Amino acid sequence: MLHRRGSAPLRVPGHPVDVVDSTGAGDAHAGALLAMLAEGLGMEEALRRANIAAALAVAVEGSAAGPTRERLDAALGS
Repeated sequence: MLHRRGSAPLRVPGHPVDVVDSTGAGDAHAGALLAMLAEGLGMEEALRRANIAAALAVAVEGSAAGPTRERLDAALGS
């Protein structure tokens, strides 16, 4: 959910995966969100991509499982 002052909450959808290991999901999400914002994406699109990055991270075992840019792009269909 994205909550902004003066706006209704916005639900940013997740990305369904089979969860293998949830360790590092928050780190993958935060890292992807910050990277996308640094690239100039808007908050909604950055959050959408961060949600996908976190989903990809929990679909594999290990705490250092954040996706590469190539893997994220593939999940986005780009």
